[in-house]
Amino acid sequence: MTLLRPLFLLLLLVPASAFLSFPRTSSLSTMIHARCSASCPLELSFRQGLPTDAPLIRQSMRDARMNPTFLNPQNFIVAEQGSQGKEKETGSATVVGFGQVRPVAGANEHVWELASVYVLPAAREQGVGSQIVSKLVQNFCNTDKEGASPRRLVLLTLADTASFYIPHSFRVVPDPVQAQPPLPPILVLEFLAGSVVARLSRGLGTKLVVMELVGK
Repeated sequence: MTLLRPLFLLLLLVPASAFLSFPRTSSLSTMIHARCSASCPLELSFRQGLPTDAPLIRQSMRDARMNPTFLNPQNFIVAEQGSQGKEKETGSATVVGFGQVRPVAGANEHVWELASVYVLPAAREQGVGSQIVSKLVQNFCNTDKEGASPRRLVLLTLADTASFYIPHSFRVVPDPVQAQPPLPPILVLEFLAGSVVARLSRGLGTKLVVMELVGK
């Protein structure tokens, strides 16, 4: 019975992940894999997510076919660019992207996941995604309390986008199922289900990886 329960949960996760977890290839390179082009990256300011950001976050996740669960705005940071002209004088700003670091269920807040990184279409290919990830990592590291148990920061991504996170001190976990120290069961199940979905939807050569922040 103990073996059947994880398998049953895995089967439940597969159809959900097939529709929710993986963006289309055309949007993947411009959404999370946004890099600075020949022009300079946008100058951004960051703030904590607010309840009023929830509709934009939910709609963006649906548009990109990303996981629409665990979208508490308080776990998010929101990247903004100052407006021009009269609007700039009034302090108005335009949201250009966001992302979150959230606690992984069942990990007693020892393991956190970087997720839901999204750049609005008008701001893509201008270094926004990289700045959002840098800010999320910085905030995570700055909130570690002296003397407290060390926390881990992980993420799930396709293997062909893993190189985006390497400059941010993330490294691929060679075997998420047998990782030491172990990863939370819910994260392992998500990895296994997502791996099946990735191969079915993108081809047998497609690979999902777990990455972990190192050297913080």
